[in-house]
Amino acid sequence: MTQSGGGGCGGGADYHLPDEILAVMPTDPYEQLDLARKITSMAIASRVSKLEMENGRMRHKVAEKDRVIAELQDKLSHLDRMFQEADARLRVACEENIELSKERDSLAQTSKKLARDLAKLETFKRHLMQSLNDDNSSPSQATVDIGTYDQSVAKASSWKLANPAGRKFSITPHITPRLTPTATPKVTSTSGSPRGYSAAGSPKLTSGATSPTKRCFEGRTAISPWYPSSQQSSAASSPPHGRSMPGRAPRIDGKEFFRQARSRLSYEQFGAFLANIKELNTHRQSREETLKKAEEIFGTDNKDLYVSFQGLLNRNLP
Repeated sequence: MTQSGGGGCGGGADYHLPDEILAVMPTDPYEQLDLARKITSMAIASRVSKLEMENGRMRHKVAEKDRVIAELQDKLSHLDRMFQEADARLRVACEENIELSKERDSLAQTSKKLARDLAKLETFKRHLMQSLNDDNSSPSQATVDIGTYDQSVAKASSWKLANPAGRKFSITPHITPRLTPTATPKVTSTSGSPRGYSAAGSPKLTSGATSPTKRCFEGRTAISPWYPSSQQSSAASSPPHGRSMPGRAPRIDGKEFFRQARSRLSYEQFGAFLANIKELNTHRQSREETLKKAEEIFGTDNKDLYVSFQGLLNRNLP
């Protein structure tokens, strides 16, 4: 048995076991198997323990990775929300930019239109101010035509002497400036007008003070020399506006008429009225056409202005 065991032990050298292990190993095969089982169990337990520890470390690393992934997902969702908000703001800004571009183009067109209207208004203002300045200076221009006034008086005197009927007529000169500033004051010496003469036998005479520019001739103009003394005193003491005609509007001078027209008419109406008078002064249209256009310009609301304008034309034009 010993030899076999020794042989068994000796045969164990084939397994390349160290002599120290062979020296402590039991010789009984069953004991050797039991020892081998224990050694195997210890090795397996040690290996399992190491694997469990490795598994724990790996789980911990996986948990860390999961936490990092969750944080990255949160950041990604936050960045996605920010991107959506920025994209929405970008769309709104683009729409506002389009609207602002349209509004800019509209304002540019409106500005150009207003600039054209302003230029037209400035031109109209210059013409209007020039007309007003010329109109204000027209009374002083009327004093220049004293020679014309004297000539009309001389013609009236010669006509009186040549009258075959033997009746004496006194022509009252009516000198007023034209309706536009550039015109020369006109002298009306028509003998056929009922305002132009007065009979010698009449107790009252038409006063010559009805002219709106009489203040320019005060101190210069005397009553016609062919008036009788009684008629001269009557003419000198007569009212400044002479006899009132029934059914007629009060007579106003050109300056007062233009002042009323400027205050009551619009810019367009007053400009059209000035153009109408210019056409009359340049002899491009007749008095009837001028009155017709003036009636259309004044309308029904300014009928009194039309009547006053008609009276001015009747007094100032032959």
